[in-house]
Amino acid sequence: MVVMFDSSLITYAVSLHFSQKVNEIVISTLQAIADETENRFMIENKIPPHITIGAFHAAREEEAKLLQLVENFARDQKSGTVQFSEVGDFNGKVLFLKPEKNLFLSEINKELHTLLLPEFEKAENGYYLPDIWFPHTTLATRLNKSQFSAAKEVAKKISLPLEVAIEELAVYQCSPFLELKKFGLNR
Repeated sequence: MVVMFDSSLITYAVSLHFSQKVNEIVISTLQAIADETENRFMIENKIPPHITIGAFHAAREEEAKLLQLVENFARDQKSGTVQFSEVGDFNGKVLFLKPEKNLFLSEINKELHTLLLPEFEKAENGYYLPDIWFPHTTLATRLNKSQFSAAKEVAKKISLPLEVAIEELAVYQCSPFLELKKFGLNR
C-alpha cells in the first residue's frame, strides 16, 4: 500500500532549547563551520541550537490547536539536563552533537507523541517517534565530502562532554523555517 502525502499539510517541529552559555558554544561552532566550509545553510536559515523531539503534519487551520496543545504540554514539563558526549554524523552529510538519551529526553519525547499523535500525523518519516528517535543537535547539514572533513575538524574543538540545561520548548514551521512560539519549562 502506498501512502500519499497531502501537500497541503505543513510540517511542524517541536524542539528543546538550551541555556545561553551552551547556545553561544554551538552558535560559534556553526559560524566557524560555515566560515571554513562555505556551507552556510544553518546560518542563513537562522536555525538555532536545538534538539527536535517531534515532527508533525497539520493543516494551516489546525496550527492554533497545535500551538495550544504544545503550550499546555510545556506548562506541565520540568526543565532538565542532557549531556552531549560526542560528535556524530548521518552518512557523511550531516554533522551533529549527540546527547546521551537519558530519562528526561526519553520521557519528554514519549509524552509529546502520546499527546499529539491522536490529533496530528507523524512527519519526517516517523524519525522522531519514541522507538526510533535519535536525538541530535545539527552543526552542519547538506555537506559534500570535503566540507564534511573540514566541518568535523572544527567540531573537534568543542570540549566534550558538555552538560546542557534545557530551559525552553519551541514550535517551528519547517520549509520555510519559521519560529512560531517558545515556552519556558518549569524549573
